[in-house]
Amino acid sequence: MKRRFLLVVAFAVFIFWSVDAQIFWKVSDNGLAKTSYLFGTHHLIEKEQIKDFDRILAICNKAEAVVCEIDMRDKSLQAKLAQATVMSEGDMKDLLSPEDYILVDNEFKNLLGAGMSQLGKIKPVMLDNLFQIMWYLKENGLKNQPEAIDMIFQKNASDNNKKVIGLETAEDQINALFNSLSLKRQAEILVKDVKEKKKGIELLKKLNEYYLTGNLRGLEALNKEDDSMTEEEMKVLKEDRNKKWMKQLPDLMKEQSCFVAIGCLHLTGETGLINQLKKAGYSVEPVVM
Repeated sequence: MKRRFLLVVAFAVFIFWSVDAQIFWKVSDNGLAKTSYLFGTHHLIEKEQIKDFDRILAICNKAEAVVCEIDMRDKSLQAKLAQATVMSEGDMKDLLSPEDYILVDNEFKNLLGAGMSQLGKIKPVMLDNLFQIMWYLKENGLKNQPEAIDMIFQKNASDNNKKVIGLETAEDQINALFNSLSLKRQAEILVKDVKEKKKGIELLKKLNEYYLTGNLRGLEALNKEDDSMTEEEMKVLKEDRNKKWMKQLPDLMKEQSCFVAIGCLHLTGETGLINQLKKAGYSVEPVVM
């Protein structure tokens, strides 16, 4: 489920920002001529649910560049993802016990009307992500996944002739999200998440609540509470990527004012970008709306 938080991250009441409850920060000092911004995103949240989103978007407009995990406007991205998420050899029958195969097959048939005979060549991590999103939408009576906040910022930048900069290439993200674990290990996580689907929904509900209240400590604690991945497996997805991004952000922010929009869990904890930027000498303060 930790992978879900980073992939889907990833419907509650409107909120009021405070110093201790914040997903929107400004970055200054340490040689920066202009202020940059850091915003945590979550892919299961409608922009209308984020208080003062129009004002946040207006601040984004003032920045000279929008910096995201990946440039989602890349026309080749979908093709690369489609190719990367298909197993080159074998299928789900080779990865699951007969009992688990029947379980997963039935769950997908009930949820999507398509089972492993149609989907069995897709990598388990992608199936897991699909399962979590579709199960969440069904449980909440939703027909469609909200438009990604990252994409909204990127489209807005394009419309206003601003730069859009990806911290990762499609290949970087594919390797981190889809190839960092063996197919067998991915299959184990898929089965666990299918068996614990109700627990998964409750975790996602908490994730949404903590996100909309800007509760970064709660998000970090929730991430640690999830036991579907080991600390070492999680390190590849979060800590290692944060360190790579920190090698790029200082130069990007020195060159121009940046609006950095990344998954909210990349802000949290000792290795999160907020703490790393502070350690690097920047002033990182909540944006008071």
